[in-house]
Amino acid sequence: MMTDHHRFIITRRDHTVYYGFYRGDHPVELYCETEDNHSLAGNIYAARVDRVAEEIGGAFLDIGQGQKCYFSLPKNGLKPVLLSPEHEANRKHREGFRLFCGDIILVQVTRDALKTKLPQAEANISIAGKYFVITLPDRRLGVSQKIHSSQERSRLLSIIKDFVKELPDVDFGIIARTNASQVPGEELSEELRQLAVRHQELMRRASIAPGKTLLYQDAPYYITCPRDLLKNSLAEIVTDQRDIYDRLMQFYKMSRDEEITGKLRLYEDEYELWKLYRMESHYKRALSRNVWLDSGAGLVIEPTEAMVVIDVNTGGVTRKKEKEEDLFYQINREAAREIAGQLRLRNLSGIIVIDFINMKLESHRQKLLDYLRTLCANDRVRTQVVDITALNLVEMTRQKKRKPLHEQWKTCH
Repeated sequence: MMTDHHRFIITRRDHTVYYGFYRGDHPVELYCETEDNHSLAGNIYAARVDRVAEEIGGAFLDIGQGQKCYFSLPKNGLKPVLLSPEHEANRKHREGFRLFCGDIILVQVTRDALKTKLPQAEANISIAGKYFVITLPDRRLGVSQKIHSSQERSRLLSIIKDFVKELPDVDFGIIARTNASQVPGEELSEELRQLAVRHQELMRRASIAPGKTLLYQDAPYYITCPRDLLKNSLAEIVTDQRDIYDRLMQFYKMSRDEEITGKLRLYEDEYELWKLYRMESHYKRALSRNVWLDSGAGLVIEPTEAMVVIDVNTGGVTRKKEKEEDLFYQINREAAREIAGQLRLRNLSGIIVIDFINMKLESHRQKLLDYLRTLCANDRVRTQVVDITALNLVEMTRQKKRKPLHEQWKTCH
């Protein structure tokens, strides 16, 4: 997991904000966005149903300002919060839940527009704090799967259930985030109270909102990102931009997050952060197709429309025939370490296929797979190593949360 040696660095050049986590002088995650960032991800809308396309299991919604989005019709029994039906008489047809043109429903955008694809919205709404996420209409109570201690899981679930008993009219779900582990109960209860107020205000606005209305918008990711880290996993947040520093301070004071406000630092040296952290070269390498390993072997990383393909090759490594199998195994382990880091650094997601160097021994293939799983368990984003085929093709998935770095870069430049 991330250690105390990580710094969150934020700077600005030519109306673009560059930021990320660094371990020492080396980046672990990199991001960039324009100051007039138009990301819709996380926004909550009272959206008007423009067209229902049952043949593809979806609908097209109007969320205002000429913006449309795609909505997948629920398959898991969760009905979206219906704010206003087009015709009152249609209610009798809603037992299996059907949408009609003109209906106004509560949705949250989960993914920005991608090339020719519209932004995507879902019925399940989530509002995140540092320790909890509240959800609706899903009313389940739970604890992050990354908290493995049964004692700690029981404690957190007990705190959640006690809170729900205090407010019998609670109509939202609560999930304890990984950050909640080992945090004092009073601090957790205080955040739950804050989130309940935010939910109440959201539903008040939703009840009177006409269709195509933005109800909730989170702060930019460079402001909220530190909130997602494990407790005590961040040494400091450093920026050389006074307005960003003030905004960070205001955001975390309002959240009553003294742990983060105490780690904020305004860098005022004349030698700017962009140069101090050699950001230009780091971004250039993180956007490169080729990555060279210490052994002389290399990776070729190719994001495509359908998936991310990564090829491992021996490059200039010299080898002896009788030791070839062991050498290939060691190169593949080195490649696995680098791949796990590159996935985080570049925020690559979706389906990932890795073409490792062919290994004859089944024991080597299994060890490599287990090693890759161990490495990916440290990722902040949910990552699953599925299997390895006879051709040494490893299949993985990594949850899509934000645009990959190469798409962020393209948008900014």
